[in-house]
Amino acid sequence: PTIDSIGVLDPSRGGLGFAMWNGTPQPRILRLLDSLPTLPGSHAMRSLQRRLLLTTANVPASPAAATETAPVLTRRAELLMRMGAVSSLSELLRQIPRNAGGETLDRLQVETLILSGDTQAACTQVGSTAGDHAEIFWRKAQIVCDALARESGRVDLGITLLRELKAPDDQPFYRLVEAAMGNNVVLDSLPESTALHLALLRAANMPVPPDAVTKASPAMLTAIAVADYAAYEPRLAAAERGVSLGVVPPGVLSELYNGVQATPKELADAIRTLEASPSPTSRAALYRRASIDTDPVKKAELIAAGLRFAARDGVYDHAVRVLDDLIRQLQPTADLVWFAPEAARALYAVGDIEAARPWLVALRDRGVENPDARAAWLRLWPLARLAGETQATIWEQSALDSWAATLTTQSPQDAERRIAIMSALLNAVGEPVEPTDFILALGASGGTAPASGITMGLDSAAAAGRIGETVALALIANGTTPPRDLDPVVLNRSIQALRLIGLEKDARRLALEAAIDHGF
Repeated sequence: PTIDSIGVLDPSRGGLGFAMWNGTPQPRILRLLDSLPTLPGSHAMRSLQRRLLLTTANVPASPAAATETAPVLTRRAELLMRMGAVSSLSELLRQIPRNAGGETLDRLQVETLILSGDTQAACTQVGSTAGDHAEIFWRKAQIVCDALARESGRVDLGITLLRELKAPDDQPFYRLVEAAMGNNVVLDSLPESTALHLALLRAANMPVPPDAVTKASPAMLTAIAVADYAAYEPRLAAAERGVSLGVVPPGVLSELYNGVQATPKELADAIRTLEASPSPTSRAALYRRASIDTDPVKKAELIAAGLRFAARDGVYDHAVRVLDDLIRQLQPTADLVWFAPEAARALYAVGDIEAARPWLVALRDRGVENPDARAAWLRLWPLARLAGETQATIWEQSALDSWAATLTTQSPQDAERRIAIMSALLNAVGEPVEPTDFILALGASGGTAPASGITMGLDSAAAAGRIGETVALALIANGTTPPRDLDPVVLNRSIQALRLIGLEKDARRLALEAAIDHGF
């Protein structure tokens, strides 16, 4: 194995196997890595891309003489940074022998240390490697470290050198250097924040400008969300956006929600406020009210309102990832049967099949005598089948037919296409749904389809058992597009390919996420 084989995941930790690149020549691996999306459009595919990039795997030797150091490892590391997987990247970089990488890996080492809050270690790294590299980043990094050490003479010299090198203009950088040196500086805007900017902001104890969050890269979102020197509002905004993108742990957002400053009256009015004035702080107030309410019915009412307004406001994706912990505190008792459909759907949305099962069973059992419970169970039945729920459901063509009939009655305008989308997903996870039943109904897709060559390559790679190549092509085929906007046939082919190479759980997670994203 070469340095390109270095990783941190073996199969016991979710890795795709040491042989995942077997049968795929290195030039093709490089082209695949260069074509991967910066940030896949679904949580399922983001998780899969992260695992692909972190897996310890043998990389076939290049047939030509090497023109760059560790080309596969370098691309993997760059992608992890662009995805915002900073902690994972830090773990990967720690496995690399000293001086074994090139400039890019050295730069990423410095940036991850800063983003992780260890500026001192970052400056130690800068001191030992900056002289080896000519790129502008290293001159700026040295200025940052000199500013933090209050070495005014070295800072002035560094800035003069930057200007002589005709470095791209970065006025916020220069102003933040002044602030870090102890001067009184106001910074109202930071539209393209970087790790170096963050180090200076932290040292100067300055507020984070609002546009530093709205335009922040995924990697910056986590750093801002956990920045205890920053004001509450930008941290909250960064955490919400970061959870939605899958780069900020939901626990960070939950903690911020519980830290909202709200009077007893504001907490009592949380539902009305969120309904009239949706915002991160009004969502936080409702979450805090729900988290402290000990009455199960009132807690469920608050959670249901939070999910309902989140769907209305287009933030269901991150809301469900913090409210799920509160749902798990409840049980499907007789006085909470009304909450079962929302609870089960939310738990399916985060992939928790075990926690969803009691709510589904409660509806199934009560549906024998209660038409409303039967209708709710029927709406959830396709999601349960996509999730692989075989303990509480069995395949029933009659259930699918009844579900389709109900959908047609409720939404006749788009029922045919929605039924076809669900049929494509069910077929992809192995249910006995004939492809003709959905291909003809879908017709010319209104979604975003990749080039046909990619899906052809996907089928070929999966059939040959080329695991890394199959996963990469599935990621490329899905791209940055949310599942609801993808061609359902492309989703179907991607899910089938993942199942063919043994990634059943990932395939079902993608199918379930797509169904939820389509509003099922």
